[in-house]
Amino acid sequence: MQVILLDKVANLGSLGDQVNVKAGYARNFLVPQGKAVPATKKNVEFFEARRAELEAKLADVLAAAEARAEQINALESVTIASKAGDEGKLFGSIGTRDIR
Repeated sequence: MQVILLDKVANLGSLGDQVNVKAGYARNFLVPQGKAVPATKKNVEFFEARRAELEAKLADVLAAAEARAEQINALESVTIASKAGDEGKLFGSIGTRDIR
């Protein structure tokens, strides 16, 4: 089954690539997740009209992720206070609730 990728998919391709995948993979994973659309004539024309918009959106997401990574890398240290035993072993795990 021919599909047009709307997002980067590992081991398959990136935005705008037309790839041939098994029908079950397309129907059960790629299309419901919004990562691809069937490569019909109508969808190909629609995608070509929106290609610049989708690429700009992808670039914005990438820029936001890079900015977030720079903020995290700028931190000198991270300290998480938690209860521990006499030997320094934690009583539980550290989860997202513990990180502020």
